[in-house]
Amino acid sequence: MAKFVLYKNEGKIYRLEAELPPSDAYIVFDFDAENPEDLIYDGSQIRLKTQDEKLQELKAQKLSELKTYVASLLVQTDYIITKIAETLIQNNTAKVEALKQKYSAQLQQREVIRAWNEKMKQIIQSAQTIDELRGIAIEFKE
Repeated sequence: MAKFVLYKNEGKIYRLEAELPPSDAYIVFDFDAENPEDLIYDGSQIRLKTQDEKLQELKAQKLSELKTYVASLLVQTDYIITKIAETLIQNNTAKVEALKQKYSAQLQQREVIRAWNEKMKQIIQSAQTIDELRGIAIEFKE
């Protein structure tokens, strides 16, 4: 049995490591759990998260990690897209085609990264267990 604190304004639960003075801003409670991440406050009661809730939460974290990682890969060539877009706005189609030719390898690499991103999203979303999800490495390999 461990002591936890629920901060009402945040709706977040933390493990209580020291005594707190009385306040209406939080609720101190005991629960048969070790990790505050396993608990949830649903607006009326504090309870253990179900396996499905934990799985969905971990999927959201993995998808966020994937999004950040893919953005870090694409940002390296964003200047090319900006260059092409600016040229396109100027209606200079000949120069747009020249830029596409000049940067064809980088543009193709961006397409490969995006395709990999979509594949990884599907893998993450179709994971059935927490262990399966934890085993998914987010690492792009050419």
